[in-house]
Amino acid sequence: IASTDYGAHLLYFGEGMNSSVAVSETAGGARFFHVSGKTEASSLEKDMRLQRMLGHIPALLHPNPKSVLIVGCGAGVTSGTFVLHPSIERIVICDIEPLIPQVVASHFRLENHDVIRDPRVQIVYDDARHFIATTREKFDLITSDPIHPWVKGSAVLYSQEYFELCRQRLKPGGLVTQW
Repeated sequence: IASTDYGAHLLYFGEGMNSSVAVSETAGGARFFHVSGKTEASSLEKDMRLQRMLGHIPALLHPNPKSVLIVGCGAGVTSGTFVLHPSIERIVICDIEPLIPQVVASHFRLENHDVIRDPRVQIVYDDARHFIATTREKFDLITSDPIHPWVKGSAVLYSQEYFELCRQRLKPGGLVTQW
């Protein structure tokens, strides 16, 4: 385990197909997930609230959600909230970087309810806009892990075209939520 300049230990670092990813942990036990040097998620309570809200709100607003698509795995916390909702039968996680679901999410198993190992989960490695444009599957819920609009490549997830594509992939009464 390598130490960083800000008092955290590096738990994992890897060069993926699309970005470098890392997980670090402070002396106090807070874990952080980094993509290309930028912190994307943490186990801090303020981040947990945001990540869980993106899952719980649509699951509670929909009368009987059975299928969900999550754009971006991140630490898996948003995806993991759906594990707690008994009506959910299918959870599809779409991420462009394979290292994130394969490695990073395991460092947040407690926070994400070990979502990656849940039998209802299918992981799709693809650009989310491309996946939504090409799949014929429809979902009750589409949400995303908190993806910052200023991060390189994410602008397409905040475009009118993207939201139109999402609408086409919703079942009647379906909901889309986004940070």
